Amino acid sequence: MGVFAVLNSCAKESTGFEISANVTGFSNNSKVTVSDATSGKILDSTRLTENSFRLKGHLEEPPNNLILSVVPDKGKFGAYSTIFIGNEKVSVEADSTEFRYGLKLTGSSFHNFKSRFDERINPLEKKRNQRLQEMFSLRQEGKWNDSLQTAFWGENGLITELDEQTLMETKDFIEQNTDSYYALYQLVLNKTVLSRTFINEQINKLSDDLKGTKYVRVLKAYQQSGPLEKNDRFYDFSAENQLGGTVKFSDFFDKKDYVLLEFYSPYCSWCTKALPEIKKLEESERNRLDVITFSVDRNKEDWLEDYRSKEKDWTSLWSAEGRYGDAFTTYGVHGTPTYFLFNKDGTLLNKWRGYDETTMDQIRSLIK
Repeated sequence: MGVFAVLNSCAKESTGFEISANVTGFSNNSKVTVSDATSGKILDSTRLTENSFRLKGHLEEPPNNLILSVVPDKGKFGAYSTIFIGNEKVSVEADSTEFRYGLKLTGSSFHNFKSRFDERINPLEKKRNQRLQEMFSLRQEGKWNDSLQTAFWGENGLITELDEQTLMETKDFIEQNTDSYYALYQLVLNKTVLSRTFINEQINKLSDDLKGTKYVRVLKAYQQSGPLEKNDRFYDFSAENQLGGTVKFSDFFDKKDYVLLEFYSPYCSWCTKALPEIKKLEESERNRLDVITFSVDRNKEDWLEDYRSKEKDWTSLWSAEGRYGDAFTTYGVHGTPTYFLFNKDGTLLNKWRGYDETTMDQIRSLIK
C-alpha cells in the first residue's frame, strides 16, 4: 500500500510530464513526437538537436501509455517505442538500432512495471514479427497457399502458438503484479480474451487506491454487459450533445426508421476517410435515418472544434469519461470507426469494425 501512496503523490505534485532524452543514431533535426497510445493524439513535438530532445505535456488521468516517435528526413524509416508514465520528469536513453526494444527510461515507478513486462513479452514479439515477415515474403513470391495458412494461423500454427504464449505470459504477469497500474492496464487491454472469473479475481485483489481508477470502471462495466450481437436490443447511455444538453441514446428511437451509431475519434485517419461517405449517407437517407456520432476521446474542446470545422449536420455526442466510459465499454468498441445500425425498435441489424470502401454500401443495403 505504501508504494502506491508514493506513486499517487508523485503524480499529484507535478503539473505535467517532462521527457528529456539522449538518443543516438538518428539524423539531426529529426522530428520527435509523443502521443497518446490509445487515441493517437499528439501531446507534444519537437526536433532532435545534437542527439537530444525535450517534450512536455499534461496527462488528465495518469498514468498513461504513450508512444515516442523519431522520424528522420523524408525517405527514411522512423522508430517508435512505448512508455508508461504519469505527470513526472523522466529521462530516456536509446540508440536508433534498439529504439523499439532497448529504450531505457528512468524516473518513473510506473514504467518499471512495464519494463518487467517487456522482458517477458519482447522476445515473443520479435519472433512473431519474424514470422510475419516470412509470411509477407511468401505472399509476395506467390507461394502462399491453404497449407501455409494452416501452418502459420491454424490451431497449432507458428503465429497462433506465439500468441498463446504471449497471453500466458501476460496472464502470469497480471497475477504476480495485480496491484499495479500497468498490470491493471494489461487487464483492460486483454479483457476480451481473459475469463470473467479471472478478471473478477484480480479486481478483488486490488488496493482501495486502484479500485477507484478508470481501469476498474471499464472492467466493471464490461463484466456487467455481454457483446452486442445481431437482433440484440441497444444498450442505453447518457452523453452531452453538441448543443450542451444531456441526452439519452434511447431518445433517438421511434423518430425515424433507422439509427446509425458511429464511434469516432478526431485523431483517427480512417474516421476522416469515412466522413465524406457518412455525409452522403446522411444527406440521402435523412428522412429515414438518424446518424449519431459518439466522439470517444476526452478532450471536449477538440470534439467541438472537430464538429464545427468538419461541418457535420447531425447529432454528435461526447462523454468526459471517453474510452473509459459506459458507452465505449458496453458496446465492446476496440477502435474507431465502429458502426452499429439499429431499426426503429432498437434492434441491432449489423455492426462494422473499421471502415473500407464497401462499408457504406453494406449499411445502405439494410436501409429498406
